[in-house]
Amino acid sequence: MKISRDTISIYDKTDLISVREQYPDHSFFYINFSISPEVDISQAIYKLSNYLDQEGLEILTGFAFGLENFNFNGKLNKLSAMVLLQHNYLSGCRIQLICTDSSMVKVIDNTVYPTVKIIDHYGSVLIFISNIHYEESGNYFKQAYSSFKYLGKTLEDIGLCCNNMVRTWLFLNDILDWYDTLNQARTDFYDDENILDDLIPASTGIGLSNTRGNSLLINAIAVHNMKNKHIIRIVNSPMQCDATDYNSSFSRAVELSLKTSKRLIISGTASIGSNGETLHNGSIINQIEHTMEVVQSILINENYVWNNVVRAIAYFLYPEDEQYFIDYCLKNNIDSSGILCVGGTICRDELLFEIELDAVKALQH
Repeated sequence: MKISRDTISIYDKTDLISVREQYPDHSFFYINFSISPEVDISQAIYKLSNYLDQEGLEILTGFAFGLENFNFNGKLNKLSAMVLLQHNYLSGCRIQLICTDSSMVKVIDNTVYPTVKIIDHYGSVLIFISNIHYEESGNYFKQAYSSFKYLGKTLEDIGLCCNNMVRTWLFLNDILDWYDTLNQARTDFYDDENILDDLIPASTGIGLSNTRGNSLLINAIAVHNMKNKHIIRIVNSPMQCDATDYNSSFSRAVELSLKTSKRLIISGTASIGSNGETLHNGSIINQIEHTMEVVQSILINENYVWNNVVRAIAYFLYPEDEQYFIDYCLKNNIDSSGILCVGGTICRDELLFEIELDAVKALQH
């Protein structure tokens, strides 16, 4: 396995950043694509679609921040796997895609959402689920619990269970109004599915509305290996307590031990201390520094370096604070070109910044 990085201009000074995770018979690609306000979004999206066609890439899951309802019929249908989210930037669009050039992707054909894509990666089956949303109307708790039940049914329909989940993304509209309720619904569902005594998935919970008008959208990744059920483990954060200590049911990170590589999935991480308290209230610079120290401590503790990072999303309550993060990366020799920066509301009103990331390294034989 090797990792390579490219910057490709595909339309009107609009660059595409691609990180390739290469194996002998297929690769994974992590693509960031930012469309500035002065660029024709429709033309840029067509150029992105053309690029995917030329490279023979299939989208496994993806996020489009700031792309309004878009017609994905015909040639653009392959882009419909993206979750369409609004963000705090006034205009423009930022996209992150997880793709593969494998010809062996199985697509579960649904006439409605969710989108399910399955790929066999050297004996480990990776399942990417996008656009889960509630079917039941009612209060926030019922909507959230119904959404998790729908996620469980989606896994059940392909012969798996919720214990196969390794990662979730939870996109909440008006997150500060009901994040505690979301946590209670998730905990109750995980308790019902016996997840709390087993593998609790990594997760990001972020305040971003969606073009469907739902209060909650869920994306998830699950993994299944017939020969080895112990390829997944929970990874602790050296600088933070378990999130379950303050009734938030997610793991700080999880690691997958696959046949040829290891993958570290770090949850959405913010400036939270060892007792679950918020640190550096009101200081974006200090919150960025502390959050990045937390992330670096997880990487170092698990024998990863920053060059192992293949994808990341950084969330900012105030879009203008993005420059402070770029300055931090420059000062600390961190390549920020593959980090997608978007506007979003963090789960506590005093938090200003959050980052999630995945890192991959080859197994040493």
